[in-house]
Amino acid sequence: MKYKFVLFDADNTLFDYDLAEMTSFQKTLNYFKILENFEQFYESYKIVNHQIWQEFEDGLISSKKLRVERFIRFAKQENLKIDAVKMSQKYIEFLGECTFLLDGALEISEYLSDKCELALITNGIADVQNRRFAKSELAKFYQHRFISDEIGFQKPDKGIFEFVFSKLKCVDKKSAIIIGDNRNSDIKGGNDFGIDTCWYNIRKCEKNEIIPTFEISKLSELKNILEEK
Repeated sequence: MKYKFVLFDADNTLFDYDLAEMTSFQKTLNYFKILENFEQFYESYKIVNHQIWQEFEDGLISSKKLRVERFIRFAKQENLKIDAVKMSQKYIEFLGECTFLLDGALEISEYLSDKCELALITNGIADVQNRRFAKSELAKFYQHRFISDEIGFQKPDKGIFEFVFSKLKCVDKKSAIIIGDNRNSDIKGGNDFGIDTCWYNIRKCEKNEIIPTFEISKLSELKNILEEK
């Protein structure tokens, strides 16, 4: 194996976050008896949620504020009268139950598990990530789990990578690689820290100024990259 440590992002790299988000949002609306206009509300929520996660990754808001603020903004945009705190709590509960995996996630994790040390490194909310990961088929293959919510730094901040490498006792950055779908957090973070990066371009996006070491469109393509001498 070319690398001793392989760091995987969670959402939309291993886990199907899009499906989990839609499922959890629909269950949340149903729970609060909001039974109409699902498609309109979901599209509105997705836009708000994307914006607020970007604010979080830019260090503008805390994870605690993110949880509720997205529902406050969503309700304001759609003129809904809701209890944003209770809605957030229920949504997070439902999200933690969603263990949907992307194609190839289980296979590549099992394949790599006896060839290197696997670690999860995610900006996700700790309540969600811990519950979901523990319930998933991936749990037995990963020796390490690093969640920004519990560390105090989020990707792309160097602080989270310094914490991770300290815990891994990894002194050679050439022995590690990070794999993720988000260029702004996973790839920029890895690049800035000085480790190899692999962009999982699952959405077939155009290239930009953030350049990964490798690029894949399927998780199965990792075998050739990681075994390269």
